[in-house]
Amino acid sequence: MSDRILILVALSLILAMVAGTAIQIRKPQPTPILVKESMRRPDYAIALENPMTTDMAGVTKPFHERVNKPTVVNFWATWCIPCVRELPLFAKFKPVAEAAGIQVLTVNVDKEGAPVAKKFLEEHGITDMPVILDPDGSVSKALKVRGMPTALLVNAKGEETARMEGEADWAGQGVIDVVRELLALPSHPVLAK
Repeated sequence: MSDRILILVALSLILAMVAGTAIQIRKPQPTPILVKESMRRPDYAIALENPMTTDMAGVTKPFHERVNKPTVVNFWATWCIPCVRELPLFAKFKPVAEAAGIQVLTVNVDKEGAPVAKKFLEEHGITDMPVILDPDGSVSKALKVRGMPTALLVNAKGEETARMEGEADWAGQGVIDVVRELLALPSHPVLAK
């Protein structure tokens, strides 16, 4: 009988090790886009006009001049693990969004600025992605971004209509419909087929 107990204990330990390993190996998956609408604030349109922004080409202009049509603005950093997973999905979302009349813009918050952002984009094969640089955090602070990644949905009037905090699956089924609804855009005829 002691042999049976020894075998049962050994099997139990093996099962526990396998289960523990399986739990550790399982990677966290991006969450589907679940959006809570942001609080509308009467001063928000004013807040959007305040921060000056500089893009990767060195062009400086007020933020509101960059978001003069429906726009999804994604804040990210190279040191942010969820951002590293999310940005390639956001890059795949870009042509779909543009086909629906939605502009895509990113804000990189790395303190090192353009060299770090450019290297990251090149290493991940992300081309043609508009990037605003925010090394001092002034844009993030003005727009009340608390963590990375964060996406703001801004309508054509320059008003924030929704905010997503945390990693999202931008390549997921139906994402464009959710974004369009939150931006209060009509259905795009090409995508409605």
